[in-house]
Amino acid sequence: MYYENEKGYIELLKNVLNEGEEIKTRNGVTISKFGYLLKFTNINNFPLLTTKKVFYRGVFEELLWFLKGSTNAKYLQDKNVHIWDGNSTREYLDNNGYTNYKVGELGPVYGWQWRYYGKKYSKDGDDNGIDQIKYVIEELLKTNNSRRAILNAWNPLQLNEMALPPCHIMYNFYKNKDGLSCLMTMRSSDLFLGLPFNIASTGLLTHIIAKVLHLNVKDIAISLTDAHIYKEHTEAVKEQIEREIIKNDCKLEINKEPPNINSTIDEKINWVNNLKYEDFEVINYKSHKIIKAIMK
Repeated sequence: MYYENEKGYIELLKNVLNEGEEIKTRNGVTISKFGYLLKFTNINNFPLLTTKKVFYRGVFEELLWFLKGSTNAKYLQDKNVHIWDGNSTREYLDNNGYTNYKVGELGPVYGWQWRYYGKKYSKDGDDNGIDQIKYVIEELLKTNNSRRAILNAWNPLQLNEMALPPCHIMYNFYKNKDGLSCLMTMRSSDLFLGLPFNIASTGLLTHIIAKVLHLNVKDIAISLTDAHIYKEHTEAVKEQIEREIIKNDCKLEINKEPPNINSTIDEKINWVNNLKYEDFEVINYKSHKIIKAIMK
C-alpha cells in the first residue's frame, strides 16, 4: 500500500491502529501490518513531521555517528543524545551475551557496516572491509546511470556480534535529471517513535550525498515490512492523528562547501568524514509540541 508525505504518514498510523493484528514480540505487544511504501516528494522541503516535534539534533548526530563508522554509544551520550542508551548498558549487554563488550559498545552495527562492511570486528581486524559510502559516491559519479548505488547494513555473518541488528537495512540511490532520490528499506518499523526519525535521517543522508556530488535532491521513499505500533503508544498515536498538519516550508542548509566535482574520491570522502552538526542549519521548522512515549 502506498502513502505520500505527512498526510500519508498519518493515514498509515490510522490504518495500522485500526486494522492491525496484535502480535507478541521480543520486547512487547505490537499492533502490526505488513507491506507499505511511504514517499516524501520534493525533499527540498525537508521531511520533518509537523504533527509532533521531531528531535532533529538527535537525528543529525546519529547519522553523523553512522558516517564516522563509530559503534560506541558514548559518542552520542557526550553530545547529550541518548537514543542508544538502552542497548548499551551493562545489564543489556550481559543479558544478551555481550559480556566482553564495555559499557557503550554495540558491536558492528550501522556505522561499521556502512564504512567497513566485511571487516572482522576487532581492534586488529583485517583490512578487507568495504567503505560503502565511498562505493555509493563512486557509483553515482559514473556516467552510465548506475543502478547499483546501494548501501547495505544487513550482514548475516556479523548479526550475532551486534547488540541490536539493523532495522533500516538498505538504501538504494537513484539519479535522474531532477536530482538524487533514495529508497530506504526497513525490516521492522516502530511507526510512532522510530519512523519519524528514519524519515528525517534518510532525507539528511540524501542531502549529504547530493551535496558532495553537486546534485539537487528530489524524493525519498521508505519500504516497510513489519509496520507496527506498540500497545504502549496507542494513546499517543491517537493524539497525533487528531492534530492538523502544518504546511511544510522547512529547509535544510549544509553550510560547509564540498570539494569541486572534479576533486578526488578521497577529497570527497574527507569532506563527508569531517561534517559536524554545526555545519547544518534547519530553517523555518514549525510543529506541534512533542508527544512523549516509552522507548521500546
